[in-house]
Amino acid sequence: MSVVAPAPSSSRGEVVLQPNYFTSSIFIKALREDITTLIHSYHDLYTKSPPGHPFSLFKHLWSTLGWRWMHLMVFDDRPREMLLNVVHRLFLERMVRTEAPFTRAIALFGLYTFFLTQPRGTAPPLYSLSHIPIPVDQFIALKALTNSLNVDHLHPLQPHVSHILSILLQGKVFFLAPESGSRSLNPRSLPRENFIEGAVLPLDINAPKKKGRPTKRDKIKKAKLDLDSLDKWLYDTPPPLSTAVASSLSSSFEASSGNSPVETTLTQYQNEKARILDAIDPQTTPAASASHANSTIQKSNQFILERLKTAEGFFSAESTLGDQSTGVSRVERAVNELGVTNSVGRLGGALNLLEGAGKTQP
Repeated sequence: MSVVAPAPSSSRGEVVLQPNYFTSSIFIKALREDITTLIHSYHDLYTKSPPGHPFSLFKHLWSTLGWRWMHLMVFDDRPREMLLNVVHRLFLERMVRTEAPFTRAIALFGLYTFFLTQPRGTAPPLYSLSHIPIPVDQFIALKALTNSLNVDHLHPLQPHVSHILSILLQGKVFFLAPESGSRSLNPRSLPRENFIEGAVLPLDINAPKKKGRPTKRDKIKKAKLDLDSLDKWLYDTPPPLSTAVASSLSSSFEASSGNSPVETTLTQYQNEKARILDAIDPQTTPAASASHANSTIQKSNQFILERLKTAEGFFSAESTLGDQSTGVSRVERAVNELGVTNSVGRLGGALNLLEGAGKTQP
């Protein structure tokens, strides 16, 4: 007789949707919005032309919006039980006394349709709900719903609501629970689990180090902790400055004390730029240095102009970067003024825009 040695299964395990998904904010928020959409869509159709058969119109809308596929969302018993309980409970939410009578009636249509369309007699069998838990105060308000529809525009709904209530009451569908103030339903409130996108739990630096490789979650926590530490260090640590720059900034700040921050920054910029341009003035430097200075400034001007033209290419022909007096055209004129005697941009070209370089059009 041959003996078959044990071996791992070739098939992978099936993915099962956990019941707490249906009580989480991800599902609850989306389902509440879908119920609101269902009610508003029916209201739009109803107000345009009141139908002779309101419930037939509702069934058509129910199928059109895809609610008929709701029962095929999950097949496992535990998550399916939670799905059915949550859907019925959210429909009951829209039938409290504080809601408008029209909203309460359409929510009853939805509750009734969803409950009675549960698949039965399937193979394999699917879990189905036999009773709907409801707080006793909501049950009393639900029984009085028919009387709240004694209005002309809601009168066509009244016989349908009365018929649906009689079917549910005769079938003993509702399972009475203590009043809603005691929060007797399970879970006590919805959503029970709140999903926070992008949230990372803080890392305890004093916690003992785990054995083995760090998990992906641990790596994310560690990276976030390092990033926070770096941000704090950058905030608390001033950037290093050379002695010359520090003394220049200090003198500029003292000279401009009492001015606004914009004026202070402008003064500092003008002082620094003037110091640099004076240092590379071709008229006050040797010939070799003057040639190098001119080449450096020329390259800087061409680089600025090319980048602006490249950026302008991303815009449409009707939308350019400024007009003739402020846009790329002025920068180009300022670049052309570089080295021209008696021009504003003689020394810096585009670096002298603040002083008025490029304003004069040829």
